[in-house]
Amino acid sequence: MSTTKHHKPAGIKETLTSLIIAFMLAFLFRGFVIEGFVIPTGSMAPTLMGKHMQITSPVNGYKWAVGPWDSVSRGGPPLRIQGVKRPIRVNDPMSGQAISKTKVKLSTGDRVFVLKYLPVLHSPDRWDVVVFKFPGSHINYIKRLVGLPGEQLVIVDGDVFTRPFTEGTAKSGWDTWEEDSWQIARKPERVQRTMFLPVFDSKYAPLVEDPSFRSPWVGDSGASWSGLHTTAYTYSGSGSTVLSWSSSRPITDHSPYNQVNPAFKLFANPEEELSDANAPRPFPVSDIAMALNIKPTDEPVTVMPTINARGMQMRAVIDPVSGSASVQIRSDELENDKWEVLDSSSVQLAGDRYTHIEFWHVDQSLWLYVDGALVCGGPQAGAYTLTPAQRAQAATGIPYADLQEDTSVGDGVHNAGVFSRPEIYRQPTVRWAFEGGGFTLNAVRLDRDISYQINPYSGLGTKPTRGGHPDFFPTLTPDEYFMCGDNSPRSHDSRFWTSEEINPWVRSEINANPGVVHRDLIVGKAFVVYFPAMLSDGPIPTPDVGKIRWIW
Repeated sequence: MSTTKHHKPAGIKETLTSLIIAFMLAFLFRGFVIEGFVIPTGSMAPTLMGKHMQITSPVNGYKWAVGPWDSVSRGGPPLRIQGVKRPIRVNDPMSGQAISKTKVKLSTGDRVFVLKYLPVLHSPDRWDVVVFKFPGSHINYIKRLVGLPGEQLVIVDGDVFTRPFTEGTAKSGWDTWEEDSWQIARKPERVQRTMFLPVFDSKYAPLVEDPSFRSPWVGDSGASWSGLHTTAYTYSGSGSTVLSWSSSRPITDHSPYNQVNPAFKLFANPEEELSDANAPRPFPVSDIAMALNIKPTDEPVTVMPTINARGMQMRAVIDPVSGSASVQIRSDELENDKWEVLDSSSVQLAGDRYTHIEFWHVDQSLWLYVDGALVCGGPQAGAYTLTPAQRAQAATGIPYADLQEDTSVGDGVHNAGVFSRPEIYRQPTVRWAFEGGGFTLNAVRLDRDISYQINPYSGLGTKPTRGGHPDFFPTLTPDEYFMCGDNSPRSHDSRFWTSEEINPWVRSEINANPGVVHRDLIVGKAFVVYFPAMLSDGPIPTPDVGKIRWIW
C-alpha cells in the first residue's frame, strides 16, 4: 500500500497572494531598512565615484579616475564628446608624465546601499557618508556629515572645529575663535584611512627607466643614495642621512580627479602666478601620512620621519638598539628648542626582513605605526591643542590681529575673506632621517588628508564660505546637520548653499535656514558599494568587482 501523499497544485489565488506578500515585504524593506542609490557626480571622489573616466598610465600602470569629459569647465566651453573637439589631456599623478587621449569611455557611478536612519535604533554620526534630500530640490545628494545638531562649527586650514552651543554663546566675532571651548573634530582610524589621498608611491616609478622622470624624494649624500628613480631606494653609506621631499612637488589639495578643467595644473605651487586667470589655485595641506618599508643591510638603523608645518617640527623616533619608539614635537621658530615627547613605547624591529613604518600628522595629532600596529601617539596620546585663532596664526605665520585687518579680498561674510587666499598659508616640508648603517627602502609613500578649504575653485567667484570666517560660521539647531563633500574643491555643499536655493515648500514646512540639512531630509547612511563603476577598457563593460567595499 502506497503512503505517498499527493499535494494539490497551488492555484492562481495562492500564487498571487504569495507575490503580493513578497512585493509588500520588498517595498517595506526598501522604505524603512535598505535602499540602493547611484552616485551621480564627483563631489565625493575619489571615495565614491560618480560618472568619470578611468585613466591608466602607460609608463607605470597606475590607474586613477578623472571627472567626465562632458562636464562644463570653469572659464571654457563644455568638453565635447571624447576626442572630437578636444583630446583629453591629463598628468599621471605619480610620474608627472603628460598623457593625451582621444578616445576615453565614460564609466558610470558607483551603486551603493543606504541603511535608513531609524531614530529608535540609530541616528547620524559625524563622518558618516549620508544620503539626503537637497533642501533646494527633491534630488538625492550624498556627502560626508561633519557637523552635528546643537553645535557651532568652523573650518580652519582644512580642518573642522566644533563646540556645543548654549544660550549666551556668541555666534560670530573674531574673539570667538580665541576661546578655548573649541575642539578639533578628529576622525577614527578606519575613517581616516579612507580619507587619505595618495600624493606619491615609489612602486609606481616608471617600469622602464625614463631619464625625464624625477622622483620627488631627494637624498642628501650624493653617490651613497641610488635607485631614487626606481621602485627601491638604497643607501650604501653609514652615519646620518636624510631623504627629503622635493619642493618642486608641493603638497596641496589639488586632486587628479579634477584635471578635466583645461586650466588645471596638477603640481601648481600656491605662491606662483598662474598665466590663466581661471586656473584653480591650490591650498597647502599639512595633514600628511608618510610610509615606507625598510630593511637594514647590516647594522640597525634608527628611523626618524619628520614633518615641519604650522611653525612646528613633528617627528617620530624608532630606535631598534634601545627598542623604543616615541612621537615628539617642538617649535620650528625657537632656536635650540627641546623636543617634547607626547607619547612613547617599546618596539622590536626585525633586522632580517622589511619593517613597515607609518607616521601620520592629522587633526592636530601624531600617530606612529610599526608593521600595522599603532605603537604610540593617536587621537589622545599624540594630540596637541590649538584654538581656531591659534591654528589660523600657526598655519599662516601671520599674527591673528593682522589677519583681522586684512580685507583685501573682502570681509568673509559678503565676500571670500582673508582665509580664502592660498598664498598666505605656509607649505609643509617632509623628510625621513636615518642613523646607522646602510639599508634598502621600498613602497615609499606620501598621502594627504582631505582638506575642507575656503572658497575653492568651484566656480564660486568671491562667494563667502560658511564656517570659514569668524564672522560667518553656523550655529546648528537640535535638528540640523552640516555636510561637506570629500572632493572639497569641487563640492557644492553646506559651505556654499544660499537662502535663495531653498525650495519654497522646504522653507515653509521644514526649515528656512541656509547651509544645513534638517533631520527630516536625511535618508540614511551609505554603508557598502555593492556594484562599483563599470570597467570600460575592455570590449564588454563589466563591473570592477575588486572595488566592492564597505564605506567609512
